[in-house]
Amino acid sequence: MTKLKNNILIKNILILLVSGGIAKLIGMVSKIIYTRQAGINIISLYTLITPTLMLLISICQFSFPISISKLSAENKHDNKELLRSAYFLGIIINIILIIIILLFAKTIAGLLHNKILFKAIISIIFILPLITISSIQRGFLHGKENMFPASVTNITEEIIKIILIIIIFPFAVAKSDINAVITLILFNIITESSSIIIMNKSIKKYLRKDKVKIKKNIITDIIKISLPTTLIRLISSIGFFLEPILLTFVLTNNGYSSSYIALEYGIINSYVIPLLQMPSFFSLSVASALLPNITKLYAKKQYNEFNNKLLKLIIISIIIGIICLSVIMLFPKDILRIIYGVDFGINYIYLIGPFFLILYIQPSLSAAIQAMGKTNSLFFVSITSTILKYTTLFILGTIGFGINCLIFSMIVGIIITTSLNLIIVLKTLNKKIIN
Repeated sequence: MTKLKNNILIKNILILLVSGGIAKLIGMVSKIIYTRQAGINIISLYTLITPTLMLLISICQFSFPISISKLSAENKHDNKELLRSAYFLGIIINIILIIIILLFAKTIAGLLHNKILFKAIISIIFILPLITISSIQRGFLHGKENMFPASVTNITEEIIKIILIIIIFPFAVAKSDINAVITLILFNIITESSSIIIMNKSIKKYLRKDKVKIKKNIITDIIKISLPTTLIRLISSIGFFLEPILLTFVLTNNGYSSSYIALEYGIINSYVIPLLQMPSFFSLSVASALLPNITKLYAKKQYNEFNNKLLKLIIISIIIGIICLSVIMLFPKDILRIIYGVDFGINYIYLIGPFFLILYIQPSLSAAIQAMGKTNSLFFVSITSTILKYTTLFILGTIGFGINCLIFSMIVGIIITTSLNLIIVLKTLNKKIIN
Protein backbone atom coordinates (compact mmCIF):
# COMPACT_ATOMS: atom_id res chain seq x y z
CA MET A 1 0.00 0.00 0.00
CA THR A 2 2.81 2.41 0.93
CA LYS A 3 4.61 1.60 -2.31
CA LEU A 4 1.44 2.29 -4.29
CA LYS A 5 0.95 5.64 -2.54
CA ASN A 6 4.57 6.58 -3.17
CA ASN A 7 4.15 5.69 -6.85
CA ILE A 8 1.09 7.94 -7.07
CA LEU A 9 2.99 10.76 -5.34
CA ILE A 10 6.02 10.37 -7.64
CA LYS A 11 3.71 10.22 -10.67
CA ASN A 12 1.91 13.40 -9.61
CA ILE A 13 5.20 15.19 -8.92
CA LEU A 14 6.53 14.21 -12.35
CA ILE A 15 3.31 15.33 -14.05
CA LEU A 16 3.46 18.71 -12.34
CA LEU A 17 7.17 19.13 -13.00
CA VAL A 18 7.01 18.18 -16.69
CA SER A 19 3.86 20.20 -17.38
CA GLY A 20 5.19 23.11 -15.33
CA GLY A 21 8.51 23.02 -17.17
CA ILE A 22 6.85 22.91 -20.59
CA ALA A 23 4.40 25.68 -19.62
CA LYS A 24 7.28 27.82 -18.32
CA LEU A 25 9.23 27.30 -21.54
CA ILE A 26 6.28 28.24 -23.75
CA GLY A 27 5.47 31.13 -21.41
CA MET A 28 9.03 32.35 -21.75
CA VAL A 29 8.73 32.30 -25.54
CA SER A 30 5.41 34.18 -25.42
CA LYS A 31 6.95 36.74 -23.08
CA ILE A 32 9.90 37.20 -25.45
CA ILE A 33 7.46 37.89 -28.28
CA TYR A 34 5.06 40.19 -26.46
CA THR A 35 7.72 42.25 -24.65
CA ARG A 36 9.48 42.89 -27.95
CA GLN A 37 6.20 43.77 -29.67
CA ALA A 38 4.93 45.93 -26.83
CA GLY A 39 7.91 48.07 -25.94
CA ILE A 40 8.73 49.56 -22.56
CA ASN A 41 5.75 52.00 -22.40
CA ILE A 42 3.12 49.26 -22.71
CA ILE A 43 5.11 46.98 -20.38
CA SER A 44 5.24 49.78 -17.79
CA LEU A 45 1.48 50.39 -17.98
CA TYR A 46 0.74 46.67 -17.71
CA THR A 47 3.10 46.38 -14.75
CA LEU A 48 1.35 49.25 -12.97
CA ILE A 49 -2.04 47.54 -13.27
CA THR A 50 -0.72 44.05 -12.45
CA PRO A 51 -0.95 44.50 -8.64
CA THR A 52 -4.64 45.47 -8.99
CA LEU A 53 -5.22 42.51 -11.30
CA MET A 54 -3.52 40.09 -8.89
CA LEU A 55 -5.48 41.45 -5.92
CA LEU A 56 -8.81 40.91 -7.69
CA ILE A 57 -7.76 37.44 -8.87
CA SER A 58 -6.80 36.49 -5.29
CA ILE A 59 -10.25 37.51 -4.08
CA CYS A 60 -12.19 35.77 -6.87
CA GLN A 61 -10.19 32.56 -6.40
CA PHE A 62 -11.02 32.60 -2.66
CA SER A 63 -8.37 29.87 -2.17
CA PHE A 64 -10.70 27.40 -3.93
CA PRO A 65 -7.75 25.31 -5.19
CA ILE A 66 -6.86 24.54 -1.55
CA SER A 67 -10.31 24.24 0.06
CA ILE A 68 -11.95 22.27 -2.75
CA SER A 69 -8.89 20.02 -3.01
CA LYS A 70 -9.10 19.20 0.71
CA LEU A 71 -12.87 18.59 0.72
CA SER A 72 -12.67 16.61 -2.52
CA ALA A 73 -9.94 14.38 -1.09
CA GLU A 74 -11.89 13.76 2.13
CA ASN A 75 -14.97 12.49 0.23
CA LYS A 76 -17.26 13.71 3.01
CA HIS A 77 -19.60 15.40 0.55
CA ASP A 78 -21.23 14.35 -2.69
CA ASN A 79 -18.98 15.50 -5.56
CA LYS A 80 -21.76 17.21 -7.50
CA GLU A 81 -23.08 18.97 -4.39
CA LEU A 82 -19.55 20.12 -3.55
CA LEU A 83 -19.02 21.64 -6.99
CA ARG A 84 -22.46 23.23 -7.21
CA SER A 85 -22.13 24.79 -3.76
CA ALA A 86 -18.64 26.09 -4.64
CA TYR A 87 -19.93 27.59 -7.91
CA PHE A 88 -22.76 29.34 -6.03
CA LEU A 89 -20.31 30.83 -3.51
CA GLY A 90 -18.09 31.90 -6.42
CA ILE A 91 -21.01 33.72 -8.09
CA ILE A 92 -21.72 35.71 -4.90
CA ILE A 93 -18.05 36.69 -4.58
CA ASN A 94 -17.88 37.79 -8.23
CA ILE A 95 -21.03 39.92 -7.99
CA ILE A 96 -19.55 41.79 -5.02
CA LEU A 97 -16.22 42.22 -6.83
CA ILE A 98 -17.82 43.56 -10.01
CA ILE A 99 -19.77 46.17 -8.04
CA ILE A 100 -16.59 47.26 -6.23
CA ILE A 101 -14.65 47.55 -9.51
CA LEU A 102 -17.37 49.64 -11.14
CA LEU A 103 -17.49 51.98 -8.14
CA PHE A 104 -13.74 52.45 -7.60
CA ALA A 105 -12.05 51.95 -11.02
CA LYS A 106 -11.54 55.69 -11.57
CA THR A 107 -10.21 56.15 -8.05
CA ILE A 108 -7.65 53.37 -8.47
CA ALA A 109 -6.53 54.78 -11.83
CA GLY A 110 -6.12 58.18 -10.18
CA LEU A 111 -4.02 56.72 -7.36
CA LEU A 112 -1.76 55.12 -9.97
CA HIS A 113 -1.33 58.57 -11.58
CA ASN A 114 -2.48 57.08 -14.90
CA LYS A 115 -6.14 57.84 -15.60
CA ILE A 116 -5.97 55.96 -18.91
CA LEU A 117 -5.82 52.74 -16.86
CA PHE A 118 -9.50 53.17 -15.99
CA LYS A 119 -10.67 51.13 -18.99
CA ALA A 120 -8.10 48.42 -18.30
CA ILE A 121 -9.36 48.10 -14.72
CA ILE A 122 -12.94 47.77 -15.97
CA SER A 123 -11.86 45.04 -18.44
CA ILE A 124 -10.78 42.83 -15.50
CA ILE A 125 -14.50 42.26 -14.77
CA PHE A 126 -14.81 39.94 -17.78
CA ILE A 127 -12.14 37.46 -16.69
CA LEU A 128 -12.90 37.05 -12.97
CA PRO A 129 -15.87 34.61 -13.20
CA LEU A 130 -13.89 32.32 -15.51
CA ILE A 131 -10.90 32.31 -13.16
CA THR A 132 -13.21 31.37 -10.28
CA ILE A 133 -14.66 28.41 -12.18
CA SER A 134 -11.27 27.09 -13.31
CA SER A 135 -9.91 27.44 -9.74
CA ILE A 136 -12.76 25.32 -8.36
CA GLN A 137 -12.29 22.66 -11.04
CA ARG A 138 -8.53 22.57 -10.54
CA GLY A 139 -8.94 22.09 -6.79
CA PHE A 140 -11.50 19.32 -7.29
CA LEU A 141 -9.22 17.32 -9.62
CA HIS A 142 -6.17 17.79 -7.38
CA GLY A 143 -8.23 16.46 -4.47
CA LYS A 144 -8.95 13.32 -6.51
CA GLU A 145 -5.17 13.10 -7.16
CA ASN A 146 -5.91 13.47 -10.86
CA MET A 147 -3.20 15.99 -11.75
CA PHE A 148 -3.10 15.32 -15.48
CA PRO A 149 -6.09 17.39 -16.78
CA ALA A 150 -5.19 20.48 -14.73
CA SER A 151 -1.55 20.11 -15.78
CA VAL A 152 -2.53 19.87 -19.44
CA THR A 153 -4.41 23.16 -19.10
CA ASN A 154 -1.20 24.88 -17.94
CA ILE A 155 0.34 23.97 -21.30
CA THR A 156 -2.74 24.65 -23.46
CA GLU A 157 -3.19 28.07 -21.85
CA GLU A 158 0.35 29.06 -22.78
CA ILE A 159 0.01 27.69 -26.33
CA ILE A 160 -3.24 29.61 -26.87
CA LYS A 161 -1.70 32.74 -25.37
CA ILE A 162 1.32 32.62 -27.68
CA ILE A 163 -0.96 32.19 -30.71
CA LEU A 164 -3.06 35.18 -29.61
CA ILE A 165 0.05 37.27 -29.03
CA ILE A 166 1.40 36.48 -32.50
CA ILE A 167 -1.88 37.00 -34.37
CA ILE A 168 -3.91 39.60 -32.45
CA PHE A 169 -1.58 41.53 -30.16
CA PRO A 170 0.28 43.49 -32.90
CA PHE A 171 -3.03 45.09 -34.00
CA ALA A 172 -3.72 46.20 -30.42
CA VAL A 173 -0.21 47.64 -30.10
CA ALA A 174 -0.66 49.58 -33.34
CA LYS A 175 -3.94 51.08 -32.09
CA SER A 176 -2.76 52.44 -28.72
CA ASP A 177 -0.84 51.58 -25.57
CA ILE A 178 -3.95 51.20 -23.42
CA ASN A 179 -5.62 48.96 -26.01
CA ALA A 180 -2.60 46.70 -25.89
CA VAL A 181 -2.87 46.45 -22.07
CA ILE A 182 -6.60 45.68 -22.25
CA THR A 183 -5.97 43.05 -24.92
CA LEU A 184 -3.40 41.28 -22.71
CA ILE A 185 -5.96 41.15 -19.91
CA LEU A 186 -8.79 39.93 -22.13
CA PHE A 187 -6.67 37.10 -23.55
CA ASN A 188 -7.51 35.39 -20.25
CA ILE A 189 -11.11 34.94 -21.41
CA ILE A 190 -9.95 32.50 -24.09
CA THR A 191 -7.24 30.78 -22.05
CA GLU A 192 -9.44 30.26 -18.97
CA SER A 193 -12.36 29.07 -21.12
CA SER A 194 -10.14 26.44 -22.73
CA SER A 195 -9.04 25.22 -19.29
CA ILE A 196 -12.64 24.96 -18.09
CA ILE A 197 -13.63 22.87 -21.13
CA ILE A 198 -10.67 20.47 -20.70
CA MET A 199 -11.12 20.01 -16.94
CA ASN A 200 -14.90 19.71 -17.18
CA LYS A 201 -14.55 16.60 -19.36
CA SER A 202 -12.48 14.89 -16.67
CA ILE A 203 -14.76 16.04 -13.85
CA LYS A 204 -17.89 14.48 -15.39
CA LYS A 205 -16.81 10.93 -14.51
CA TYR A 206 -16.90 11.81 -10.80
CA LEU A 207 -20.46 13.16 -10.90
CA ARG A 208 -23.79 11.36 -10.65
CA LYS A 209 -26.45 12.37 -13.16
CA ASP A 210 -29.35 13.20 -10.84
CA LYS A 211 -30.05 16.75 -9.70
CA VAL A 212 -28.53 18.04 -6.47
CA LYS A 213 -29.06 21.07 -4.27
CA ILE A 214 -26.73 23.73 -2.98
CA LYS A 215 -25.84 22.77 0.60
CA LYS A 216 -25.27 25.38 3.29
CA ASN A 217 -23.05 23.05 5.30
CA ILE A 218 -20.75 22.58 2.29
CA ILE A 219 -20.52 26.33 1.76
CA THR A 220 -19.68 26.69 5.46
CA ASP A 221 -16.94 24.05 5.17
CA ILE A 222 -15.47 25.82 2.12
CA ILE A 223 -15.48 29.19 3.89
CA LYS A 224 -13.81 27.72 7.01
CA ILE A 225 -10.87 26.55 4.92
CA SER A 226 -10.77 29.29 2.28
CA LEU A 227 -11.25 32.39 4.40
CA PRO A 228 -8.06 32.20 6.52
CA THR A 229 -5.93 31.27 3.48
CA THR A 230 -7.52 34.02 1.38
CA LEU A 231 -6.89 36.59 4.11
CA ILE A 232 -3.22 35.60 4.09
CA ARG A 233 -3.03 36.01 0.31
CA LEU A 234 -4.98 39.24 0.48
CA ILE A 235 -2.42 40.79 2.79
CA SER A 236 0.32 40.13 0.21
CA SER A 237 -1.97 41.14 -2.67
CA ILE A 238 -3.07 44.35 -0.95
CA GLY A 239 0.57 45.14 -0.27
CA PHE A 240 1.41 44.47 -3.92
CA PHE A 241 -1.61 46.58 -4.94
CA LEU A 242 -0.44 49.49 -2.77
CA GLU A 243 3.20 49.10 -3.80
CA PRO A 244 3.15 51.24 -6.98
CA ILE A 245 0.87 53.77 -5.26
CA LEU A 246 3.20 54.12 -2.25
CA LEU A 247 6.31 54.10 -4.45
CA THR A 248 4.88 56.80 -6.72
CA PHE A 249 3.84 58.92 -3.73
CA VAL A 250 7.24 58.71 -2.03
CA LEU A 251 9.37 59.26 -5.12
CA THR A 252 7.26 62.04 -6.67
CA ASN A 253 7.60 63.93 -3.36
CA ASN A 254 11.38 63.55 -3.80
CA GLY A 255 11.30 65.06 -7.27
CA TYR A 256 11.11 61.96 -9.49
CA SER A 257 8.71 62.07 -12.45
CA SER A 258 5.78 59.66 -12.80
CA SER A 259 7.13 58.50 -16.18
CA TYR A 260 10.52 57.60 -14.66
CA ILE A 261 8.88 55.69 -11.80
CA ALA A 262 6.60 53.79 -14.20
CA LEU A 263 9.59 52.93 -16.42
CA GLU A 264 11.81 51.62 -13.61
CA TYR A 265 8.93 49.84 -11.89
CA GLY A 266 8.14 48.16 -15.21
CA ILE A 267 11.76 47.03 -15.64
CA ILE A 268 11.92 45.55 -12.12
CA ASN A 269 8.56 43.76 -12.17
CA SER A 270 8.43 42.77 -15.84
CA TYR A 271 12.03 41.75 -16.49
CA VAL A 272 14.07 41.32 -13.30
CA ILE A 273 11.66 39.61 -10.87
CA PRO A 274 10.08 37.18 -13.41
CA LEU A 275 13.56 36.12 -14.52
CA LEU A 276 14.71 35.44 -10.94
CA GLN A 277 11.45 33.65 -10.10
CA MET A 278 11.75 31.10 -12.92
CA PRO A 279 13.58 28.43 -10.85
CA SER A 280 10.81 28.53 -8.21
CA PHE A 281 8.42 26.57 -10.46
CA PHE A 282 10.16 23.36 -9.33
CA SER A 283 9.53 23.85 -5.61
CA LEU A 284 6.01 25.15 -6.29
CA SER A 285 5.13 22.07 -8.34
CA VAL A 286 6.56 19.58 -5.86
CA ALA A 287 5.00 21.38 -2.88
CA SER A 288 1.56 21.18 -4.57
CA ALA A 289 1.90 17.44 -5.13
CA LEU A 290 3.43 16.82 -1.70
CA LEU A 291 0.82 18.73 0.35
CA PRO A 292 -1.85 15.94 0.52
CA ASN A 293 0.87 13.38 1.29
CA ILE A 294 2.57 15.24 4.15
CA THR A 295 -0.84 16.28 5.53
CA LYS A 296 -1.67 12.59 6.00
CA LEU A 297 1.75 11.89 7.55
CA TYR A 298 1.27 14.69 10.07
CA ALA A 299 -2.27 13.55 10.87
CA LYS A 300 -0.95 10.00 11.50
CA LYS A 301 1.79 11.46 13.74
CA GLN A 302 4.55 10.12 11.48
CA TYR A 303 6.68 13.18 12.23
CA ASN A 304 10.07 11.72 11.34
CA GLU A 305 8.92 10.72 7.84
CA PHE A 306 7.25 14.14 7.51
CA ASN A 307 10.54 15.79 8.47
CA ASN A 308 12.58 13.64 6.06
CA LYS A 309 10.36 14.41 3.04
CA LEU A 310 10.34 18.11 3.83
CA LEU A 311 14.13 18.20 4.28
CA LYS A 312 14.72 16.42 0.97
CA LEU A 313 12.46 18.88 -0.85
CA ILE A 314 14.23 21.87 0.70
CA ILE A 315 17.69 20.51 -0.20
CA ILE A 316 16.67 19.76 -3.79
CA SER A 317 15.07 23.23 -4.11
CA ILE A 318 18.28 24.87 -2.88
CA ILE A 319 20.50 22.83 -5.24
CA ILE A 320 18.35 23.66 -8.28
CA GLY A 321 18.17 27.27 -7.12
CA ILE A 322 21.96 27.54 -6.84
CA ILE A 323 22.46 26.16 -10.36
CA CYS A 324 19.83 28.41 -11.99
CA LEU A 325 20.77 31.50 -9.99
CA SER A 326 24.47 31.05 -10.79
CA VAL A 327 23.70 31.05 -14.52
CA ILE A 328 21.49 34.16 -14.19
CA MET A 329 24.06 36.04 -12.09
CA LEU A 330 26.96 35.14 -14.39
CA PHE A 331 25.23 35.99 -17.68
CA PRO A 332 22.43 38.49 -16.87
CA LYS A 333 22.97 40.65 -19.95
CA ASP A 334 22.91 37.68 -22.36
CA ILE A 335 19.85 36.11 -20.71
CA LEU A 336 17.90 39.39 -20.70
CA ARG A 337 18.67 39.90 -24.39
CA ILE A 338 17.74 36.31 -25.31
CA ILE A 339 14.46 36.30 -23.36
CA TYR A 340 13.27 39.90 -23.52
CA GLY A 341 15.44 41.53 -26.18
CA VAL A 342 16.61 44.18 -23.67
CA ASP A 343 19.48 44.68 -21.26
CA PHE A 344 17.62 46.75 -18.66
CA GLY A 345 17.84 45.96 -14.96
CA ILE A 346 21.22 44.21 -14.71
CA ASN A 347 22.13 46.31 -11.65
CA TYR A 348 18.88 45.24 -9.96
CA ILE A 349 19.66 41.56 -10.65
CA TYR A 350 23.02 41.90 -8.89
CA LEU A 351 21.37 43.61 -5.90
CA ILE A 352 18.44 41.28 -5.25
CA GLY A 353 19.46 38.05 -7.05
CA PRO A 354 21.39 36.33 -4.20
CA PHE A 355 18.41 36.66 -1.85
CA PHE A 356 16.18 34.64 -4.19
CA LEU A 357 18.02 31.50 -3.11
CA ILE A 358 16.12 31.54 0.18
CA LEU A 359 12.91 32.49 -1.64
CA TYR A 360 13.02 29.15 -3.47
CA ILE A 361 12.39 27.21 -0.23
CA GLN A 362 9.30 29.23 0.73
CA PRO A 363 6.79 26.93 -1.08
CA SER A 364 8.12 23.91 0.83
CA LEU A 365 7.87 25.68 4.18
CA SER A 366 4.37 27.01 3.40
CA ALA A 367 3.18 23.51 2.43
CA ALA A 368 4.58 22.15 5.71
CA ILE A 369 2.84 24.83 7.77
CA GLN A 370 -0.48 24.16 5.99
CA ALA A 371 -0.07 20.42 6.57
CA MET A 372 0.49 21.14 10.27
CA GLY A 373 -2.76 23.12 10.41
CA LYS A 374 -0.88 26.29 11.34
CA THR A 375 -2.69 28.59 8.91
CA ASN A 376 -2.98 31.29 11.58
CA SER A 377 0.81 31.35 11.79
CA LEU A 378 1.01 32.04 8.06
CA PHE A 379 -1.38 34.93 8.63
CA PHE A 380 0.97 36.38 11.26
CA VAL A 381 3.97 35.91 8.95
CA SER A 382 2.19 37.62 6.06
CA ILE A 383 1.17 40.64 8.15
CA THR A 384 4.62 41.03 9.72
CA SER A 385 6.46 40.67 6.41
CA THR A 386 4.15 43.07 4.55
CA ILE A 387 4.35 45.77 7.25
CA LEU A 388 8.15 45.60 7.47
CA LYS A 389 8.56 45.44 3.69
CA TYR A 390 6.55 48.58 2.94
CA THR A 391 7.82 50.42 6.00
CA THR A 392 11.30 49.85 4.57
CA LEU A 393 10.16 51.13 1.17
CA PHE A 394 8.67 54.28 2.70
CA ILE A 395 11.64 55.08 4.94
CA LEU A 396 14.35 54.42 2.34
CA GLY A 397 12.38 56.22 -0.37
CA THR A 398 11.89 59.24 1.89
CA ILE A 399 15.58 59.54 2.86
CA GLY A 400 16.77 59.44 -0.75
CA PHE A 401 17.42 55.86 -1.87
CA GLY A 402 15.40 56.47 -5.05
CA ILE A 403 14.05 53.43 -6.91
CA ASN A 404 16.44 51.18 -4.94
CA CYS A 405 14.09 51.57 -1.97
CA LEU A 406 11.82 49.09 -3.81
CA ILE A 407 14.65 46.56 -4.24
CA PHE A 408 15.70 46.76 -0.59
CA SER A 409 12.07 46.44 0.57
CA MET A 410 11.75 43.25 -1.51
CA ILE A 411 14.91 41.87 0.12
CA VAL A 412 13.48 42.59 3.58
CA GLY A 413 10.23 40.84 2.61
CA ILE A 414 12.07 37.72 1.39
CA ILE A 415 14.27 37.44 4.50
CA ILE A 416 11.46 38.05 7.02
CA THR A 417 8.98 35.65 5.36
CA THR A 418 11.44 32.79 4.94
CA SER A 419 12.94 33.20 8.42
CA LEU A 420 9.58 33.26 10.21
CA ASN A 421 8.26 30.27 8.22
CA LEU A 422 11.40 28.28 9.04
CA ILE A 423 11.11 29.13 12.75
CA ILE A 424 7.46 27.98 12.82
CA VAL A 425 8.25 24.67 11.10
CA LEU A 426 11.28 23.86 13.28
CA LYS A 427 9.53 24.87 16.50
CA THR A 428 6.42 22.81 15.75
CA LEU A 429 8.34 19.73 14.59
CA ASN A 430 10.71 19.80 17.56
CA LYS A 431 7.77 19.82 19.96
CA LYS A 432 6.06 16.92 18.19
CA ILE A 433 9.19 14.77 17.86
CA ILE A 434 10.23 15.34 21.49
CA ASN A 435 6.73 14.53 22.75
